[in-house]
Amino acid sequence: MSDAGAGTPTKAAAGWYPDPMTPARRRYWTGSTWTYATLDAVPVDHPPPLDALTLPEGHRLPEPVPPRPAAPVDAVPAKRPQKAWKWGLAVVVGLLIGVVGVVLSNRSSSNETRTPPESATPTTRGSTPSPGPTTTQPGGNTDPSTAALTSLVVKPEDVPSTADVVLFPGGVGLGQPTLDLCNGTYPSETRRSARLQDAVLDAEGRLVLSTEAVLYGDSGGTAQALSELRSVTGACPSTPVQGPSGGPAVITTFRAAPDSAWPRTATVNRVAYDLTIDDGSGRPLRTIAVYLQRGRALLGVYFSMPDGPQIAVDGQTTIEGIVGVFAGRLAALPPSVVGA
Repeated sequence: MSDAGAGTPTKAAAGWYPDPMTPARRRYWTGSTWTYATLDAVPVDHPPPLDALTLPEGHRLPEPVPPRPAAPVDAVPAKRPQKAWKWGLAVVVGLLIGVVGVVLSNRSSSNETRTPPESATPTTRGSTPSPGPTTTQPGGNTDPSTAALTSLVVKPEDVPSTADVVLFPGGVGLGQPTLDLCNGTYPSETRRSARLQDAVLDAEGRLVLSTEAVLYGDSGGTAQALSELRSVTGACPSTPVQGPSGGPAVITTFRAAPDSAWPRTATVNRVAYDLTIDDGSGRPLRTIAVYLQRGRALLGVYFSMPDGPQIAVDGQTTIEGIVGVFAGRLAALPPSVVGA
C-alpha cells in the first residue's frame, strides 16, 4: 500500500484549471479526470458544471498541477522552478473496435463546448451532454463486420493539424441511441448490430463535427430507421416534447431540407435535416444532421456549427462537400459488408 506522505503525487482537487488544449480557457477537472466542460478564465473554485461528461480514456491530457499550499508568513519564499508545458494536440484517440442523444449537450455553461444531437446527437453525441435513451440491447458491438466502420467515420488525417478527433463517450457499442430527433421513439434501434461515433474539436476546443457509423442486422433495419425518421420528424409538434428517462423537454424546429440542390452519390440514399433544439435554457442549438444509407449501413454526419465555412475535412470546407466525402466512403464499402 502506498503512503501519500512517502512521495506519492497528490492529485489536484476538483475545479477549473488551464485547459491543456487551449490554455487561455479553463477545463473542469473532477479530481480524477478531465471533462468536456470548458469556460473562459474562471477561478478554480468556480461552481462545477452540471452533468459534465468526462473525456474518454486515452485522451493523453496531462493532469493539472495542484496549487501549492500557502507558505508561512515568516517563511522565506523559495524561487519557483519554471516548468515548461507542451500544450497542444493531445486528445487524438485511436478508434479501437471493442473499446471504448438528445444533444452531446455538454452545455454546463454559456461558454462551454457545444455538442450536436447524438443522432445529430453529438450527445446532443454535441454542450453538457444529456444522456440519451437506453436500448434493450447489449452494450457491445456484435457484428462480424464491425471493423469496417472505422473506414467511414472522420479520422485525424482528414482534418487540419490544429483540430482533434476524439471518441464520443460511449462511442463504441450499442448503449447509446443513434436516432433521437424530436425525442421520438425509434423501434429500429433494436435492430442495430454495431455502432461507432467520433467527433472533431477545433483549435478552440469546440465540437464542430461528429460522424456516426452504424450497421443493422439487415437492410430492412436501415429502411425501417429512415421510415421512422421521416415519420417522427414529419409529426414533430411545435410544443415541448418530454425527453426519455426523465430528460428535459425540448422544442424541435425543422427548417427546409438543406440538401435539395446537393448532388447525389450513386447507391447511397440520403435524408438531411436543418433543425434547432430549444431546451428552455435560452441557448437554442442549431444542427444539420445528414443520414446516409446503403444496404444495412447507416452513416450520420452531424454539424454542430453549421453557419459559415466548416473545418476542412479531406479538403472540403462546405457541408455539401463534406457530406460528399462520407457518401463516397459509404459507396466504397464492399457488398459483403453492406449486404447490397
